[in-house]
This record gives sequence, C-alpha cells and structure tokens, in this order.
Amino acid sequence: MKQNSSNGSNEEFNNFVVEDIVVNKETSHDTGEYNEIQITNGLIPNAEEESSSSSDSTSKAVSIGSLVSISIGIGGIVIGTIVGVSTSVLFLNDESIIGISQAKCFFELSNINYEEINIQLENGEGQVIELVDLFPTDINNQYVASFYNLTPNSTYYLQGLNSNGEEVSLGEINSFTTLDVPTYEIDIDTSLYDKANGQYDLTFIIDNPNGYHIEALLVCENDRTLNQHLLSIEGIYQFSLPNILSSYRLELYQEDFLVGQTTFSDYEGMNIVDGTVEIGISYLDMGLTYGEIDITQISAFVEEVNNPSERIDLEAGPDGPTLFLRNYSLLPDTNYLLKITDLNRPTFTYFTYQFNTLPIPNYEITIDDSNFDVINGVYNLTFIIDNPNGYDIDANLICLNDETLNKTDLFTSNTLDLTLPILHSSYRLDLSQEGYDVGSSRIFSYCTPMSVMQNSVEITSTSFACEVDLGDVSIDQIGAYLQLNDEPSDELELEIVPIANTNLISLRMEGLVSNASYTLKIRDNSRLTLTYLTYTFNTLA
Repeated sequence: MKQNSSNGSNEEFNNFVVEDIVVNKETSHDTGEYNEIQITNGLIPNAEEESSSSSDSTSKAVSIGSLVSISIGIGGIVIGTIVGVSTSVLFLNDESIIGISQAKCFFELSNINYEEINIQLENGEGQVIELVDLFPTDINNQYVASFYNLTPNSTYYLQGLNSNGEEVSLGEINSFTTLDVPTYEIDIDTSLYDKANGQYDLTFIIDNPNGYHIEALLVCENDRTLNQHLLSIEGIYQFSLPNILSSYRLELYQEDFLVGQTTFSDYEGMNIVDGTVEIGISYLDMGLTYGEIDITQISAFVEEVNNPSERIDLEAGPDGPTLFLRNYSLLPDTNYLLKITDLNRPTFTYFTYQFNTLPIPNYEITIDDSNFDVINGVYNLTFIIDNPNGYDIDANLICLNDETLNKTDLFTSNTLDLTLPILHSSYRLDLSQEGYDVGSSRIFSYCTPMSVMQNSVEITSTSFACEVDLGDVSIDQIGAYLQLNDEPSDELELEIVPIANTNLISLRMEGLVSNASYTLKIRDNSRLTLTYLTYTFNTLA
C-alpha cells in the first residue's frame, strides 16, 4: 500500500506493504483461519468498529473530519496500525479576497483530494448562483474558488459538496459579503507642473489603505487616442499630460465600477460668442473666441451625424478675437456635427457643436382686409404669418393679370402690409425662405373678373364666336385680340359688340385656319401688359 500523499501535506503515516503480510487467501494460512479486511470510505476499520461500519459508511462524520484507528492482523494477532488520520475542509474567511463583484475564497484541505470537492454559492434567498471547482494555490493544502459578476454589498453563502453531491462542512464561517461601490476623493498634486517651462506632470492621489487594485484612466477630452491608464494599489497615479491644449478627466475604476473622477484644465479654448449662432434651413453662422489656439493650424467643417463621410468645409475668418464660421449649402432638417480639428493631427479636436438645420416650414397665411376701401381707391391689405423666431421670409405678391406688377418684400415679423397695384386683377401671395417655397395663399380678388359664357361659344373650322361677361371692367378700356399660337407675333383684333341691357359683349372672327390653336386675349387699352381674360381653343378640322 502506497503512502497517502495530500499535495505536499505535512502529515506522516506508518509505511507498510500489504504483500508482505497477506499474499492471497489460499496460501497465507488454512482456509477459514483468517480475518477479513473491510474497506469503508477509504479507511480500514478494526474489529471493534466492524459491526457499525455498514451504517456509518455513508455518514458525513466518517467521510469528512473523523479520527480513525485501524488494525490489521492474521489469526487475531495485530501486526500493523494506522492512527490519527484527520480529514477536513475549512473556509479561510480572513484570508479570502472579497471585492465589489468578485470573490476569491480560500480553503484549507487535509487528507482530501481537492478534485472531489466543489464549492456551491448561494444568495441570501437560498438560490444557487454557481457551482465551481477548487484549484491549487502556491501554499500547501490551500485551494481557491473564484466567483464573478456578483452584486455589490450583498451576502453570499458557501456550501461544500463532495463527489457524491453530499454536503461537506466548511467550518464555523460559511458566508461573505461583497463590498459596496466606494467613492474616492481625488487630490491633485501640481508641484511638478510648470506650464511656462513646458512641464506638464500631475500626480493624482487617493486614500486606498486596503490596497485594492484601482485603475486610473486619464481621458484627453480633445483627443481620446491620447488617453493613458495606470493600475495602482498604493493610490498614487503620476501622469504627464500629452498636450496642454485640452481638458482632462481622471476616472477611477475598481472591478469596472466607476469609483471616482475629477477634471483638470489649464488652457483657454474655443467658446461660442453669445448671440452669434444662427441656424437656418440650409445655413449655419456662428462666432467663436479662439483663446490660445493657433487658428492658422485648424480645419473647420461639418459632417452629417448619420453619414460622417459627408464632410462640408466651413468658411472661417477672424475678426479681432472672434472667429466667424459659416456655410449656406447645408441640407434641410439634417443633424450635423461641427468640428474644428488640428491640421497636423486630425484626431485632435478643439471644438465640437451638434446642431440640426430647420425643416422646410409651411406658413399659413391669413388676409386682413379691414383697411381695404374700393370707393376711395385704398387697396391696402395686411397678411398675417406666424413667424415668432423672426426668420427672413421673402413675400412675392403675384398679379395674375399683369406679371409686370408683381411685388417682392422681405419681412421678419408676423405681419406684412401690402398695397395692391391695381384693382382689376386676381392675386396670390407666395412665401419663400432661403430659396425654399414655404407657403402660398389662395387666389384672391377684390373685383369681379371677366369670364367667357360657355354656352355661347361657337367654333367651326374657320370661325369663332362667344359672349363675355365684363365683370367690373369698363368696356371703354379694353381691346380683344385673337392670336394664332403657332405664330404668336400675328394677332387679329376682334370687333367688340355690346349686348344691350346686359354686362355682356359679343365677339366674332371669320377666316381662321382650320385645325389650329388660338388664344383669345382681352387687354387694357392703356396698359397692354394687363390682360383681363385669356381663353384658348382649337378650330375644327
């Protein structure tokens, strides 16, 4: 029988060789004159224990933590004894390393194969969290079980299980509590910092008496590629700033939890000048102070947030201490990010500003004609447009009967006052903002317009005749003309015949070209661009 080895255990056992005592049952002595050797749970009971070995063979007391005396003999003569064999599993609570979300639990094993022991972790509600194996450490008879992804400030319970799934005692203490997420106050030592002489060394100090592994991440706000990190258990972190033209943020992490942060800045960067930001449907205009930054070494542009490859350069020009940026070719209702970067190091960003261009609006137009007076020849109108932000809006008054009388005005308020150039016309008000159509009124008129009486129209292959209602227009100020559309320079003047006791006139023309397109126009005699009526027809084939 070989010596029991327990991974470097200091326990000593009596050595003996079974072959020297019993070779086999047939040759050692006469049949029926030997004592049976009974093996129970890896140990050999003596004769006094034999009667109870069956019931104790599965008990926890015998399998783990028992003190057993074993006698081996032939013919009732004892020739060998093993005594003082103690087996145990003990949770080393004081030596275990318990963190915020992790735990390394150490155990001391005596005379037990660690591969036959598992450690089960349960939460405070008795739910099984994990079942893990034991692994050897560098210390004799000491083994470790590791747990991760635990909840901070929570109590967990340990349970030992043997290879048969039976519970194994771990000693008096079988639980631990994870740490709460701490917050560390950070002091900054600037004794080695000298900006004037180009020395940018900083030391960040925290109180870490327990020697926790805490990682410090120094974030360069203007260029994340310059970030630095250090790991310390002393609570001292020394950094040399890679570029002074940036703000810095120190973040502390313990087991991936943010446990402290502070900031440091010692430069004057870019800032928006109050009241200079203007954002339109397709433009951005803004002013910045540029502080210590050399504006001859910058690149200013915008990129679409949802499509960063679409880069649009900005016009940049200084005016004293202010740098003005502008672009008037942006897309409507688009999310942009403005960036000002270093020409020599594109990853170094001095300034960012996210904005959204305006969607193309549609303004409702209300007409106030309370000051309109036909009798006194006062044709004043007020157009009401909801424009609370004071955008520049172009108003185009379209005179439908004479385009030479169209009027254009720019307004930034909620109202627009206009005077109609003539009474006898129809009108429409069109609005535009930055070149985009943003609203149009209905067609309106303050006179009764001319109209062709449809039931009076007579068309043949060579003639045309109709009756026209003059509306509010006097017969004395009009002329009627017929134009062949294929030859618009040639016009035929029609005779105007009033129809007695009506507001109608009769028009007739013979000798027309068959199967041709014509347009009837009734114009003002004193203003030939003023056309009261237009009517197009085709002669028959």
